[in-house]
Amino acid sequence: MNVLQNLIELYDHLPIDSTYRSVVRKILMNLEQAAEANVYDLAELTESSRTTIWRMMQMLGYERFTDFHYALKQAVKHYSYYNRIIPSSRMHLEEDIVREIEKHINTAAANIRTDLHVNGLQKLSRRIAESGCVYFFFPYRTAAITSFQQNLAMAGIETNVVCLLPDMLSCAETMKEGCVVFCMTIEHAETQDMTGIFERLCERKAYTVLFSGGESKYDEYVRIQLCAEPKPSSALESLFRFESCIFALSEIFRKMYLE
Repeated sequence: MNVLQNLIELYDHLPIDSTYRSVVRKILMNLEQAAEANVYDLAELTESSRTTIWRMMQMLGYERFTDFHYALKQAVKHYSYYNRIIPSSRMHLEEDIVREIEKHINTAAANIRTDLHVNGLQKLSRRIAESGCVYFFFPYRTAAITSFQQNLAMAGIETNVVCLLPDMLSCAETMKEGCVVFCMTIEHAETQDMTGIFERLCERKAYTVLFSGGESKYDEYVRIQLCAEPKPSSALESLFRFESCIFALSEIFRKMYLE
């Protein structure tokens, strides 16, 4: 998860009248200024106090202002690096964007049989039914996850999407043993470290399912990884493959336990 995703996720989930929501909004509306600000400047920019800034950072999972400041500065400086799905070298005209998306959809489709292995998805569905609880530790919600959660709820299975690192830590410490936990990690230099979360999941004997789009530094902590082989050639292909896998898992689970 990068700091921009964290800020947006926090903003979306805070009450409308929350002081912290106002602070996050002013940061998002003034990202370049915020990226260059020290804690005193940021308090002034957001019309708040240093204490409020500190508490907001704790909600995001940062222990020091310097960590938050560095992450924000890097995210703003290298915005295209964080948020560009298609390399700029391949986009000269708007039509190029459509062609690139078509290419990645076709590549993802070519791996359908590998990604959507029926026996493997049936086995995972049985594991979910036996566990009685499913968590999604993701930086954002997806349509596939929302659809899957409806089927899980209809089957009487506890389910929750957790997007912020402190909440993940809390959930990992308090969830009952044996839960199935789907994790997405987008790993680059400025991403928040999730090692503590995976260690706690191991302590709770969670059945951890990882989606990282390739090799991950957390591989030792997980039971299975979705859509790992062959390694996706792009972030866009990864997303298409993952969404397809979760939709398929959701429907297989529905077929096995709701119909």
